[in-house]
Amino acid sequence: RARARADAVAANSSSSRRRAGMDSKSQAIIAFLHSCGEATPSLAPAYAQMEELYKRKLWHQLTVALEELVGKEEAASQLVGVYDTFISDFKHKLNELALARIQIAVALRYTDEAAAIAFGETVADEQSDDMEAGAFVLCELARMLLRFGEVDKCKDKLDLAAAKIEGAAGVTAEVQAAFYRARSAYFKIKGPASEFYRAALLLLAYAPLGEMATAEALEMCFDLGIAALVGEGLYNFGELLEHPVVSTLEATQFAWLAHLLRAFSAGDIDQYEALVAQHHTKLEQQPALLSNTNFLKEKITLMCLTQTLFHRIGPNADRTVPFAHIASASKLPMDQVEMLLMRGLSLGLIRGVIDQVDQTMRLTWVQPRVLATEQIGMMTQRLSAWAATVSSTLTELDALTPEFAT
Repeated sequence: RARARADAVAANSSSSRRRAGMDSKSQAIIAFLHSCGEATPSLAPAYAQMEELYKRKLWHQLTVALEELVGKEEAASQLVGVYDTFISDFKHKLNELALARIQIAVALRYTDEAAAIAFGETVADEQSDDMEAGAFVLCELARMLLRFGEVDKCKDKLDLAAAKIEGAAGVTAEVQAAFYRARSAYFKIKGPASEFYRAALLLLAYAPLGEMATAEALEMCFDLGIAALVGEGLYNFGELLEHPVVSTLEATQFAWLAHLLRAFSAGDIDQYEALVAQHHTKLEQQPALLSNTNFLKEKITLMCLTQTLFHRIGPNADRTVPFAHIASASKLPMDQVEMLLMRGLSLGLIRGVIDQVDQTMRLTWVQPRVLATEQIGMMTQRLSAWAATVSSTLTELDALTPEFAT
């Protein structure tokens, strides 16, 4: 019996020591929060609120308070310590995606690049089992690596993120936006411009311009405009022109870029040449445009071709187009029209048969495009004319073959 009592006393003593250890840890955390509040008086109410929520184990409310804290600039110097001492104690109780946002905010506050990347890699490993949180961390880590000049490592992280979210159901807009933000940033540096253009447009589908900071939104609009002009394979700006990107540019010092985009979309060579003459100084300040002068001239000519041939598509349209008509519209000599048509055919912009003897092209197809209002009106007129022709033909057939009419 004496031995049993001794064992019970020992067990109680051990349990007390464990409780004391837990109390000591909690007290140390609370003392840390007090010290942070004293060091930054403006944040003292926030730290006091977090202390109370921590004591009451209100993890959702604490998550909200933490996300507010990490967004405050005056807390920047304290975030690493707050994470190591405070958040790490209960991080497993938080929503994974919310925790990922907090962890990325902390990673950005490291002053040492190597330490920031190491922390980001650790977080990526911790979040690897959760699809959305894992993908979000990988995307933000990719952007961080890109800022540090680690372009190849950035691409590796993007590939891992893509493997997580591609084909997955229910991926939130926030995670999709993080992916396309990182992807567009990568292609902005690495190229090609056409891939940046596509990634940036997809980014704006998940994170509209109105939700971005003013500086980020303007930079995105400008970069999109330049990419549309110099990107290979981009011969239809209808989707871009219907987007607030162009109207945003028109309200800034980059209005000239918006005017250029509209000239290209219309295939208006006269307007293009007038804009080049008017804004040549600004154009020369853009290396991407300056190094692609010949390409831009070819592109506006091809867009003029597709716009010209578009008017020959539809019911009742004359699809046999003389070379002279194309030469007049594109401002090319007659002997260069055939090469222009062959270029359009090779790029998949048009389909048809060139008749070299008659100097004509029999058009069968023009690349689909997002139609402007006036183009929709033109197609409406053509369809109405076609419907009237079909109705007239049916009436004539009924009159000629009354026995079939019944």
